[in-house]
Amino acid sequence: MVYSKNNLEVHSMIAGLYERYRDRGFINFRKTPEIKGTQYLDPVINAIESRQVLRLYYLPFYEDKPYFNEVHPYLLKEHGFRWYLIGLNEFKGELRTYALDRIRDLREAAGIEYIDPDFNAADYFRYSIGIIAPQDDPPLIKIAVQKTQAQYLITQPWHDTQNIEEENDEKVIFSYRVHPTYEFKSLVFSLGKDVEVLEPPLLRKEMIKELEEMMGKYS
Repeated sequence: MVYSKNNLEVHSMIAGLYERYRDRGFINFRKTPEIKGTQYLDPVINAIESRQVLRLYYLPFYEDKPYFNEVHPYLLKEHGFRWYLIGLNEFKGELRTYALDRIRDLREAAGIEYIDPDFNAADYFRYSIGIIAPQDDPPLIKIAVQKTQAQYLITQPWHDTQNIEEENDEKVIFSYRVHPTYEFKSLVFSLGKDVEVLEPPLLRKEMIKELEEMMGKYS
């Protein structure tokens, strides 16, 4: 989520309503999941401001044991009730993303000179939905959405590049200039039978393959 003065004021107003009416029964407040890893927000912010390399003891989702990473911290980003740190991995010399709730320990990395960021956060995530941000050129994606479902996308666009290409009584064709990452595919799948990927052909084939694999689990 990108926070602005306006939506921070909205969040503050909702928090006030919650405190006043949470026990009255006529407002149904959604219970949000606990955001883990927030204890590392202050240390990471301090490290970014003071240009200090961090030593993370980190456990990726796909590993059984945590291991150490020396990271030059550049950016904090919130997405899907998780906080992420984007920084330069000292050993690999590449930008990497670290979920704060997967950090098992964090401290300053002594003796490593901080390397200033050579990227712009807005540009880095310009063509991404979510936290995964490939840096090659994104394709032009077109999807056809059933007319009633399309109203949700019109009122709450998935991405800044969303554009209406065509519209008739049955469907609306949207275009996006984004990377077809897991997050984007998840949004498409969430529309079920009311959506069809039209372009590019490679993405269409990928979606068909995943749908076939899904169907195979129910046959």
